[in-house]
Amino acid sequence: MTLQRFWNHPAHSWVSLLPRLITGITFIIAAWPKILNPDDFAWSINMYQMLGREYINFMAVTLPWLEMITGVAIIIGFRTRAMAFLLCGMLVMFIVALTYAIVNHIEMPGCGCFSQEGAKAIDAYKSEVGYGLLIRDWLMFFAMGYVWLFDDGRIGVDGLIRRFKK
Repeated sequence: MTLQRFWNHPAHSWVSLLPRLITGITFIIAAWPKILNPDDFAWSINMYQMLGREYINFMAVTLPWLEMITGVAIIIGFRTRAMAFLLCGMLVMFIVALTYAIVNHIEMPGCGCFSQEGAKAIDAYKSEVGYGLLIRDWLMFFAMGYVWLFDDGRIGVDGLIRRFKK
Protein backbone atom coordinates (compact mmCIF):
# COMPACT_ATOMS: atom_id res chain seq x y z
CA MET A 1 0.00 0.00 0.00
CA THR A 2 2.85 2.42 0.73
CA LEU A 3 4.32 1.99 -2.76
CA GLN A 4 0.97 2.95 -4.28
CA ARG A 5 0.73 5.98 -1.99
CA PHE A 6 4.24 7.04 -3.02
CA TRP A 7 3.55 6.46 -6.72
CA ASN A 8 0.36 8.55 -6.70
CA HIS A 9 1.47 11.23 -4.27
CA PRO A 10 0.37 14.75 -5.34
CA ALA A 11 3.83 16.15 -4.57
CA HIS A 12 5.15 14.58 -7.79
CA SER A 13 3.24 17.16 -9.82
CA TRP A 14 4.92 19.97 -7.92
CA VAL A 15 8.38 18.38 -8.05
CA SER A 16 8.12 17.83 -11.80
CA LEU A 17 6.94 21.37 -12.54
CA LEU A 18 10.45 22.87 -12.67
CA PRO A 19 11.87 20.13 -14.96
CA ARG A 20 8.82 20.53 -17.20
CA LEU A 21 9.42 24.28 -17.47
CA ILE A 22 13.18 23.98 -18.04
CA THR A 23 12.89 21.22 -20.63
CA GLY A 24 9.93 22.83 -22.38
CA ILE A 25 11.64 26.20 -22.65
CA THR A 26 14.85 24.51 -23.84
CA PHE A 27 12.99 22.71 -26.62
CA ILE A 28 11.11 25.84 -27.69
CA ILE A 29 14.33 27.86 -27.83
CA ALA A 30 16.01 25.05 -29.78
CA ALA A 31 13.11 24.70 -32.24
CA TRP A 32 12.74 28.35 -33.21
CA PRO A 33 15.88 28.87 -35.35
CA LYS A 34 15.34 25.46 -36.98
CA ILE A 35 11.78 26.39 -37.94
CA LEU A 36 12.99 29.67 -39.42
CA ASN A 37 15.87 28.08 -41.35
CA PRO A 38 15.13 24.43 -42.21
CA ASP A 39 17.80 24.47 -44.94
CA ASP A 40 20.52 25.30 -42.43
CA PHE A 41 19.16 22.67 -40.04
CA ALA A 42 19.32 20.12 -42.86
CA TRP A 43 23.05 20.94 -43.15
CA SER A 44 23.45 20.34 -39.41
CA ILE A 45 21.68 16.97 -39.65
CA ASN A 46 23.83 16.01 -42.62
CA MET A 47 27.02 16.73 -40.65
CA TYR A 48 26.24 13.80 -38.32
CA GLN A 49 26.59 11.45 -41.31
CA MET A 50 23.88 9.15 -39.96
CA LEU A 51 20.93 9.59 -42.32
CA GLY A 52 20.53 9.09 -46.03
CA ARG A 53 19.90 12.25 -47.99
CA GLU A 54 16.31 11.20 -48.69
CA TYR A 55 15.47 11.50 -44.96
CA ILE A 56 17.35 14.68 -44.09
CA ASN A 57 14.85 17.19 -45.52
CA PHE A 58 11.94 15.39 -43.87
CA MET A 59 13.72 15.53 -40.50
CA ALA A 60 14.73 19.17 -41.00
CA VAL A 61 11.11 20.20 -41.55
CA THR A 62 9.26 17.98 -39.06
CA LEU A 63 11.60 17.67 -36.06
CA PRO A 64 11.61 21.40 -35.12
CA TRP A 65 7.81 21.52 -35.16
CA LEU A 66 7.66 18.40 -33.00
CA GLU A 67 10.13 20.05 -30.60
CA MET A 68 8.01 23.23 -30.50
CA ILE A 69 4.69 21.44 -29.96
CA THR A 70 5.99 19.12 -27.25
CA GLY A 71 7.84 22.00 -25.57
CA VAL A 72 4.69 24.11 -25.34
CA ALA A 73 2.52 21.15 -24.32
CA ILE A 74 4.84 20.03 -21.49
CA ILE A 75 4.94 23.59 -20.12
CA ILE A 76 1.17 24.04 -20.08
CA GLY A 77 0.64 20.48 -18.83
CA PHE A 78 -1.37 19.20 -21.80
CA ARG A 79 -1.11 15.43 -22.17
CA THR A 80 1.78 15.68 -19.75
CA ARG A 81 2.83 12.05 -19.65
CA ALA A 82 2.49 11.58 -23.41
CA MET A 83 4.58 14.69 -24.07
CA ALA A 84 7.22 13.56 -21.56
CA PHE A 85 7.35 10.22 -23.37
CA LEU A 86 7.81 11.98 -26.74
CA LEU A 87 10.52 14.19 -25.27
CA CYS A 88 12.29 11.12 -23.89
CA GLY A 89 12.17 9.59 -27.37
CA MET A 90 13.64 12.70 -28.98
CA LEU A 91 16.31 12.91 -26.28
CA VAL A 92 17.30 9.27 -26.93
CA MET A 93 17.67 10.17 -30.61
CA PHE A 94 19.83 13.20 -29.72
CA ILE A 95 21.94 11.14 -27.30
CA VAL A 96 22.54 8.47 -29.94
CA ALA A 97 23.50 11.12 -32.53
CA LEU A 98 25.88 12.92 -30.16
CA THR A 99 27.44 9.64 -29.03
CA TYR A 100 27.93 8.64 -32.66
CA ALA A 101 29.60 11.98 -33.41
CA ILE A 102 31.89 11.69 -30.37
CA VAL A 103 32.84 8.05 -30.97
CA ASN A 104 33.55 8.68 -34.65
CA HIS A 105 35.37 11.98 -33.99
CA ILE A 106 33.09 13.86 -36.36
CA GLU A 107 34.09 17.50 -36.51
CA MET A 108 31.36 20.10 -36.87
CA PRO A 109 30.89 23.74 -35.87
CA GLY A 110 28.24 22.80 -33.30
CA CYS A 111 25.66 20.19 -32.47
CA GLY A 112 22.90 21.97 -34.40
CA CYS A 113 20.78 22.12 -31.25
CA PHE A 114 20.09 25.82 -30.88
CA SER A 115 21.70 27.85 -33.61
CA GLN A 116 22.19 26.97 -37.22
CA GLU A 117 24.90 29.58 -37.62
CA GLY A 118 28.01 27.90 -38.81
CA ALA A 119 26.19 24.88 -40.20
CA LYS A 120 27.97 25.57 -43.47
CA ALA A 121 31.20 26.81 -41.80
CA ILE A 122 34.53 26.15 -43.36
CA ASP A 123 36.73 23.40 -41.94
CA ALA A 124 38.87 25.82 -39.93
CA TYR A 125 35.98 26.49 -37.55
CA LYS A 126 35.03 22.89 -36.89
CA SER A 127 35.68 21.07 -33.66
CA GLU A 128 34.55 17.83 -32.08
CA VAL A 129 31.26 17.79 -30.21
CA GLY A 130 31.89 17.41 -26.46
CA TYR A 131 30.55 15.43 -23.55
CA GLY A 132 28.83 18.47 -21.99
CA LEU A 133 26.06 18.17 -24.56
CA LEU A 134 25.58 14.52 -23.66
CA ILE A 135 25.33 15.36 -19.97
CA ARG A 136 22.71 18.04 -20.70
CA ASP A 137 20.64 15.61 -22.77
CA TRP A 138 20.91 12.81 -20.17
CA LEU A 139 19.75 15.20 -17.43
CA MET A 140 16.73 16.23 -19.49
CA PHE A 141 16.07 12.56 -20.31
CA PHE A 142 15.98 11.58 -16.64
CA ALA A 143 13.87 14.63 -15.79
CA MET A 144 11.32 13.76 -18.47
CA GLY A 145 11.42 10.13 -17.37
CA TYR A 146 10.42 11.29 -13.90
CA VAL A 147 7.60 13.38 -15.38
CA TRP A 148 6.46 10.46 -17.52
CA LEU A 149 6.37 8.07 -14.55
CA PHE A 150 5.03 10.30 -11.79
CA ASP A 151 3.38 13.52 -13.02
CA ASP A 152 -0.36 12.97 -13.39
CA GLY A 153 -0.88 16.42 -14.91
CA ARG A 154 -2.55 17.89 -11.84
CA ILE A 155 -0.80 21.20 -12.46
CA GLY A 156 -1.74 22.29 -15.94
CA VAL A 157 -4.35 21.79 -18.62
CA ASP A 158 -4.76 18.08 -17.79
CA GLY A 159 -5.78 18.99 -14.24
CA LEU A 160 -8.21 21.65 -15.45
CA ILE A 161 -9.83 19.19 -17.86
CA ARG A 162 -10.25 16.66 -15.07
CA ARG A 163 -11.80 19.27 -12.76
CA PHE A 164 -14.33 20.35 -15.39
CA LYS A 165 -15.29 16.76 -16.18
CA LYS A 166 -16.40 16.18 -12.57
